[in-house]
Amino acid sequence: MNKLLLGCGLLLCSFTVAPDGPWFSGKIVYKNSFATLTGQDITDKIAPVMGSQNLYYINGENYKSYTEKKQLLELYTAKTNEMQYFINGQKSVIDAAANAPAAVVKPLTEKATIAGYACQSLQIDADGNTTVYYYSPKLRVNPELYSKHLAGNWYAFLKASKGALPLKFTMTDRKQGFVMNCEATSVEAMALPLSEFTPEAPAR
Repeated sequence: MNKLLLGCGLLLCSFTVAPDGPWFSGKIVYKNSFATLTGQDITDKIAPVMGSQNLYYINGENYKSYTEKKQLLELYTAKTNEMQYFINGQKSVIDAAANAPAAVVKPLTEKATIAGYACQSLQIDADGNTTVYYYSPKLRVNPELYSKHLAGNWYAFLKASKGALPLKFTMTDRKQGFVMNCEATSVEAMALPLSEFTPEAPAR
């Protein structure tokens, strides 16, 4: 009996997820909506620029995002630690190591199921703005690969979520006067080589 219990214990251990993985590589499709601070829907005004959908690809230390028309919006590569933005065909580059406003991270108790994944939540307040994130521990990247990505408090979020990617976030931007709600509609694991993370690479 003792040998049987020991064998069962070893079998269970073999299915235990290691604390340092497995890491997610693939595509997440998000649906976007926008509103004023008073709740008026302004999706029709902002979606043509930001996209009514975002096709988001990540392979661990690099990510990129496209509109539903497969127009590149954002590209980040860890090698350069630069964020490239493409708005109406105009490119701008930001150093992701640039100091971000101090962030206050607050764990929340609210839970939700998004795109079939059970999610936890947390809140980040920075520079007068508030963002509530919902994330699944089943979809994770190594947060330390983003330790220099301070822009947008991305590392602050990944550190707090232990590398779990957001499947939904609601950002209240009080300076610009709008609320953005972004929620995943599908998740697809796929291998993404480094060659995918260039401005010339098409969306899949």
